[in-house]
Amino acid sequence: MNLIDTGIEKGLIRFDEERNFITYIHQNKKRNYNNPEEKVQAETFLTLALIYGYPENRIKHLFLYKWC
Repeated sequence: MNLIDTGIEKGLIRFDEERNFITYIHQNKKRNYNNPEEKVQAETFLTLALIYGYPENRIKHLFLYKWC
């Protein structure tokens, strides 16, 4: 199982039906998953949360904001 699937299973993220938008559940942030940068951010978020055990509420301040 990859990080995305594990993140969905653990309730950290979810996708819309078309998998165009990802929602970071704890932060209640919905982002365009078709943006290549968002795929990197999702993997980074899930790596920090699932592999390194960082609390989700501390991760949101790093990169879950719309830059432009």
